[in-house]
Amino acid sequence: MAITTDSVMADTVPTVLESARFTSEFIAEMSKLVWNIRKELHDGKNVNVPYFGTITARNLTEGVDNTASETMSDTLVTITPGEVGCKIILTDKLVRDNNEDIKAAAGRLLGNAMEVKRDQDLLAQLDDATNSLGAGSTATLGQIAAARAQLKGNPVSSGGPAPGQLAIIHHPYVTLDVVDVLTPLLPFGVITTAGTALAAMQAPGGALMEEVVRQYAVGRLFGMPWIEDGNIDITTIADSAKGGVFATGEGGSIILATAAEWEIEPERDASLRATELNVVGEYGVGEYLAGWIVELNHDATLPA
Repeated sequence: MAITTDSVMADTVPTVLESARFTSEFIAEMSKLVWNIRKELHDGKNVNVPYFGTITARNLTEGVDNTASETMSDTLVTITPGEVGCKIILTDKLVRDNNEDIKAAAGRLLGNAMEVKRDQDLLAQLDDATNSLGAGSTATLGQIAAARAQLKGNPVSSGGPAPGQLAIIHHPYVTLDVVDVLTPLLPFGVITTAGTALAAMQAPGGALMEEVVRQYAVGRLFGMPWIEDGNIDITTIADSAKGGVFATGEGGSIILATAAEWEIEPERDASLRATELNVVGEYGVGEYLAGWIVELNHDATLPA
């Protein structure tokens, strides 16, 4: 079916696209944290990322030939992107009756669906980590510190210490538990009068108090940013959520291989007197190294 650009289409699609893009900026976190790889056009169906193992250095003796050699080997991490999409049909009457409201709503729904799907696909990689902490219990600072220690102390035989910046991502309900742990540690007692507020902020823990109390943000813990993501699933049986600590960015623990960014493609159906808004993207996700991820499985009971 040919795509047309009549007056209904020309007026509707820009509004839908604007709303979809605006929504996508605020709905998901993981795609901004992982190793993003762009699959080149006509470059086969797979994205192959090599992982090189380690070699061992030895003591040498003066005047003695260094005859021991090491084999350089690699393991390919293969990711196969697949198509993901959704569709909304806007009838002409619906657009005439609702004007901008229905167009913006369609854009929000389309953008939300695509970004949530990709975010959840990336979050699922945390569940395949080599190590897991928490076992559904209430989050503690000790468990979070232990996750960092495990990543930075990851043995060479399993890929070595996790590189680069580590990050913590977890459900907002778990953030509340961490706030409950941090709040008694903050220097509220320093603030006795209005004139001592500045002193409180400059006291040990004052900057953290600013984050937690005024901004309701944990900020950083043990050198790692704390990031909330409401797209993390909560199990219906145990009311627990699986977040994690992982190596971020290029060369990190989780890969997002994108073959085609999602786009809205309109298609006119004259006999239906409607416009189909088709959204399709193509990507794949995978772990580069499971030892560079620690799953955090914590209680995520609805706050009361």
